[in-house]
Amino acid sequence: MDNQAKTFRPNAMTLLTVLMSSMVILMGAAAVAPSLRGIGEHFGQSESMTALIIGLPALSVAVFGFLMGALADRFGKAKVLLVSLAAFTVMGALPFFLEDFGQILICRFLLGIGLTGISSASTALIGEYWTGAQRMKVIGYQSAAIGVGGFLLETVGGTLADIGWNYPFLIYLIGAVIIVFGMVSVREPAADPSAAADFGEAEIPNRRGRIILCYIAVFCEMFIMFSMPTNFSYYIPSIGLEAGAGLLCGLLLGTMGVAQAVFSLFYSRSASKPSERNAYAAAYLMMAAGMAMLFLPEFVHGESALIPMLFLAEIIIGCSLGLLMPTVVASLSRLSTSGTSGKVMGGYAMALNLSTFLSGMAIPALFGILGAHTIVFASLACFAAIVSVAFFLMGASGRAEEKARGSTLSVETVGAKKPMSTDISLYGTILVPTDGSEHSNYAVECAINIAKKNRSSMTALFVIDAEKYSGLAYGESAGDIMREMGAQESKAALGYVAELAEENGIELTSKVAVGRPAEEIVKESENADLVVCGSLGRTSLNRALMGSVAETVARMAHCPVLICRRTRKS
Repeated sequence: MDNQAKTFRPNAMTLLTVLMSSMVILMGAAAVAPSLRGIGEHFGQSESMTALIIGLPALSVAVFGFLMGALADRFGKAKVLLVSLAAFTVMGALPFFLEDFGQILICRFLLGIGLTGISSASTALIGEYWTGAQRMKVIGYQSAAIGVGGFLLETVGGTLADIGWNYPFLIYLIGAVIIVFGMVSVREPAADPSAAADFGEAEIPNRRGRIILCYIAVFCEMFIMFSMPTNFSYYIPSIGLEAGAGLLCGLLLGTMGVAQAVFSLFYSRSASKPSERNAYAAAYLMMAAGMAMLFLPEFVHGESALIPMLFLAEIIIGCSLGLLMPTVVASLSRLSTSGTSGKVMGGYAMALNLSTFLSGMAIPALFGILGAHTIVFASLACFAAIVSVAFFLMGASGRAEEKARGSTLSVETVGAKKPMSTDISLYGTILVPTDGSEHSNYAVECAINIAKKNRSSMTALFVIDAEKYSGLAYGESAGDIMREMGAQESKAALGYVAELAEENGIELTSKVAVGRPAEEIVKESENADLVVCGSLGRTSLNRALMGSVAETVARMAHCPVLICRRTRKS
């Protein structure tokens, strides 16, 4: 059978299914939050015990996060997604029929296993179905879907909570609808058979450390944020808003979701994005401001003043989530590979939900010490401000290093018919071939500047010259030798591009190909709007003014070519 026929291409329904699955990732466990007070009163449970309704699913995700991610890598992300949706639906809705608090807690723990698979599989599928600028757009859509899901789940949950303590559990039947869409439109991602062989998984400097930083960023943010759904059903009456407290709780949390959706959509389309650490710093600053506003009922009284202030606080917090969540997911997608994306995203789900569980346990204890929810929120605001400062200082350190590497541009343009503009995006994708040489690295710096000004994504290409290894096979296949040697050579070259791209907030795809460099670059130029390459590379002895590879690319590329030449001052 032709392998090409097996290649699955995601379509509009696939995107819809992934986004619908993403809707339940963040607030799936907290969908019944507006009913916590009613559940506690019905079963005669304390606030800390009732908080387990939300905390246990999060604990389950924390326990099974890496395992479910590994299963997704092993057995298929689409399969794990569908099975997890089934568990989510059944275990989520079953407590509606139960009258035993212990049985409900068991269902909630099993619900968490379903949420684990949904989170790790759906997020990993985004990284494998889509690449480059398209992936960044989908990540923005995902964050928006999470926000919309928060609005729908919490608003409907708040309405149903005013009917009865068990009615919000019916919300989980939405999983049945997503399963139907998934069975029709979701398949295992398959590599394009016409694409160059992937040797790469190009080594990114300090990959593990950067992944851990992403986990820390989302852990702290979720710890702070989940103090609201687990405590709002108590907080709102405590500040004098007794009437319709369940509905108001749902509307406030839903507003946060809408703000997250709107902000993430605008952010994903922005022409210039901050570096990862600066984005985290800004997100935590907004979180600190929003949480501080929840402290103000200590001084402000009356519905006419309190309600608008609470909605404004939720909007600010939603914007914080809309900035941090897509930044984390984009970074993890770039740092993971097809063989590890399930585990990496499983770790992401683990960090997100472990913080949820710990928040549900710690905040009631903190309330017991401080005596008022308003003071608890003020303490969390201070914590968010401290984290913001820490990330800002890390970002400032990165900018200092970037400035030290700065240099003047001198470029020679081949094939472009009009000058570049900083006002209009001329290039969707920029291809920058690199071999790690001085001139090649200079071209990388030029490409980074152009990408920032033109809202572009970048593709970094390292070509393993097959002729270079043609006489090296002695008892070992030439392919194995090329794989080993190419991995060593590509590590530094592609790592340099990845580092600059991350510092400048540019979406990057790294590729490694085998063949003649000029031919592979020309072939890859079919997928680009601009090629940026150095005037002299490792073949600089062959030409006095322009490398032979650059000359061939300039003559044969399928798009404009920008050849960069460094000027030296005497």
